[in-house]
Amino acid sequence: RRRAKTAEQAFTQRRWRHEVDQWFDHDRADQLARNRALQAIEPGVLDDAELASHIASALSHFEQSARRNLATHGGDLIPTGDLVAHCEEWGINANDASGLLTGSSPATVETAVMLGPVARAIRLSGMPTTALHSVDDVRALGSDAQTAVDAWLALHMWRTVTSDDIDRPTLAELPSLQLAALLGATEQLDVSEPDDEAVRSRVPTEHRALFDELLTEARYGHRQREDIRGLCWNWPGGLVRRALLEAGRRMQANGGIHEVAHVAEMFPDELHRLLTSGGPGDASGPSADELAARAADRDHIEATPPPRLLGATEAAPSLAVFPKSMARVTAAIMANLRADATPPPPADEEKSTVSGIGIGRTVYRGRACVVRDLMLAFDQLEPGDVLIAPFTGPSVNSLLPVIGALVVEEGGAMCHAAIVSREFGLAAVIGARGATTRIPHGAQVEVDPEQGTVRLL
Repeated sequence: RRRAKTAEQAFTQRRWRHEVDQWFDHDRADQLARNRALQAIEPGVLDDAELASHIASALSHFEQSARRNLATHGGDLIPTGDLVAHCEEWGINANDASGLLTGSSPATVETAVMLGPVARAIRLSGMPTTALHSVDDVRALGSDAQTAVDAWLALHMWRTVTSDDIDRPTLAELPSLQLAALLGATEQLDVSEPDDEAVRSRVPTEHRALFDELLTEARYGHRQREDIRGLCWNWPGGLVRRALLEAGRRMQANGGIHEVAHVAEMFPDELHRLLTSGGPGDASGPSADELAARAADRDHIEATPPPRLLGATEAAPSLAVFPKSMARVTAAIMANLRADATPPPPADEEKSTVSGIGIGRTVYRGRACVVRDLMLAFDQLEPGDVLIAPFTGPSVNSLLPVIGALVVEEGGAMCHAAIVSREFGLAAVIGARGATTRIPHGAQVEVDPEQGTVRLL
């Protein structure tokens, strides 16, 4: 009964608005301040005991931030899922419904907006981008460019990229990616406003007022999704990594570890004990060989594709057993899960084509940059490429100004790749199964979002 009452209040009080308002009006500023305060501490100037304390602080900050991210996910999942679920009832697919949220996620395009002055400075300088070889070359284009670059790096340089885990690099460690993002900057994103009326006209007349309300609430909640993820996960996680790398450098210098990156294989108590007691020779800690074995084991596990399903496919339970408001909440979550899932492949697909959910309206042709591991994109991606990858997450947002189109094997109309493609105005095909194996790296391809196809040229 309590749950039924809570579900009812969620809609009558629009409780997601309280969560979103709490984030933007109060918690966001506090999160920024705490991220900046931790970032202001330079791990390299700390002694071992101070470094151990700093790592503990960074881990605690990450734990609190990650919980904050996950605990309030309902603020965006419920109103967006409620819109998608109702649209499904009215015969409107999830892609069309999700497309109405375009423009309501400012954090997704934060990098592009912040780097607008850089694009303008490059244009006014008359210099070809090939003449700019470093971030400092871009900063030297003028005060506006310098201010924009510094502000962007201050907010993004210590965020993890290509992964949400601390075993992958931050933007600060990848100057080539920093430069690529700067050279790929645009003065203004060319993104069309969603055509609300085209979708609204497909809603039964008696439900159009409800549709208007659902759309307003979905846009209200959607704006926190990418914002809270970057500030509460990727940035705090990157600050943990920065501190760990300093510990790893010290361990490697003393012969306690083979590779600096292996420090991520230690448990927090092992590292703390190592930094505050006997040092690399302390027999109570893992050896360099043991840490290397842990890293190899985890690499093997991560490289092993998991099964798509565990057990037989089961029918979804009937929502009729729930009280009305609980059924509505559950329907919203289930609609979000369906919209995030990879669609089944078409039965009649041609060999030279992969198909999925198309995002956008403009056909794009370019070179395919095919990567199974997004880490490889840093060395292989060229401006204007069609990035073809298994999937994306918020950590890859720094890559997006560089690419011309996006193709991912996993995901649906509400997955990260679909959201960012809409916000950036990229042509994309989502859920294109087999794309990374069927499309050769370097091939010329055509991405047709209207047809939802990627075709070899």
